[in-house]
Amino acid sequence: MKSAEILSYISFGGIISYLRSTSKETLIFGDTYVLQNIKILIETIEQSERLKITKKASSFIKLKNFKIELEDKEKELGKDRIKQRLGVKYKRALFYIMDKLLEVIKAEASTLFVYILTDKRYSIENLLDKIDKCFAKDVFIALPDNIQYDFKESGKCIATECCTAGAFHVLRGLEAMLKLLLQNLDPKIDLTKLRGWADIIKEIKKHKNKDLIVTCDNCDRIRVNYRNPTNHPEKIYNIEEIQDLFNLCIGVINDLAKYMINKGYL
Repeated sequence: MKSAEILSYISFGGIISYLRSTSKETLIFGDTYVLQNIKILIETIEQSERLKITKKASSFIKLKNFKIELEDKEKELGKDRIKQRLGVKYKRALFYIMDKLLEVIKAEASTLFVYILTDKRYSIENLLDKIDKCFAKDVFIALPDNIQYDFKESGKCIATECCTAGAFHVLRGLEAMLKLLLQNLDPKIDLTKLRGWADIIKEIKKHKNKDLIVTCDNCDRIRVNYRNPTNHPEKIYNIEEIQDLFNLCIGVINDLAKYMINKGYL
């Protein structure tokens, strides 16, 4: 999945419109004039992963040839190129090429679709690219890579409304955090012998750490109300439920991270 600025699509259409509407008095050379706009248009089409037919169209090939002809003209004119205008011949040739190319682009564009992701309780930008902004300050960067991975994936799932998949990732991230805490509290413990969250939380509670009482209670509620039902195919999340779970788990991660950073565990 790639992000693209809406402005880039507007600019693409603007260049096509500009090149179709040139007059014989339009300047050819310079940063904002004909040749430079042709170069940008060609580069945009060639870099596009979607405009496959347009790339092969004869009108696009003619545009590339037209660019070469103008570049040769630029070399020929030298310093005098700055004042060079299209003239009738070039103006007609460019309009014909762009008119045909526009027909191809319109035809191909009619087969393509853009899917718009709508903001949830968190912005799409944060969910897709800046998941650290959803956590308390300095928390996300302190987390191990595997936990960061699961919360990044959960953000993408929420953004694209793959809600049940998002629940798996956010719960897996929290479970990894609980295991990390337990390993630091009891370095000799064999995690492979623990059957699940209930055992992990039980072992954490054995240490009778008053700073972890509320966090352990919150984890128990998440275990009973979310983690256990999620393991069964009957549980399907909607967009509101996954955001509720996401918020709960991030709150617990923030609390755990604060404790673990103070203890030197992170």
